[in-house]
Amino acid sequence: MLAGIIGALLGFSGALLGAWIKSQGEHRRWLRDQKLASAAEMVSAGTNIYEFRSGSKDWIESFEPSELREWQSQLQRGRAAIHLLCTQETRDHAGAFVKSCWRAKDEAETIRALSAFTASLRKEIGSK
Repeated sequence: MLAGIIGALLGFSGALLGAWIKSQGEHRRWLRDQKLASAAEMVSAGTNIYEFRSGSKDWIESFEPSELREWQSQLQRGRAAIHLLCTQETRDHAGAFVKSCWRAKDEAETIRALSAFTASLRKEIGSK
């Protein structure tokens, strides 16, 4: 009888451990997906803002002010998620990228900031 109880407890413990491991993997995937989506949103909006502020696109003549407001909103949503989910290093690089987009004075600076941000994010999520 004791062997049956021990066997049942071991089986139950194994099931609990398996469920915990599975939930940890799902959480890591969810977190990775959230980080990637937020970064993509922030980079897309930041790039649009940079191009608008630097005057580097032909479409500026047809620009609508509501587009800038949408980009600002998109940039802030992405940045907020990055600040909630990522490490301090990645947050710092995200902030530098956003600032360089708004200044729109030096393309090389903006590219360096974007490269540093993406490198930090890739390291954080385990991507090459």
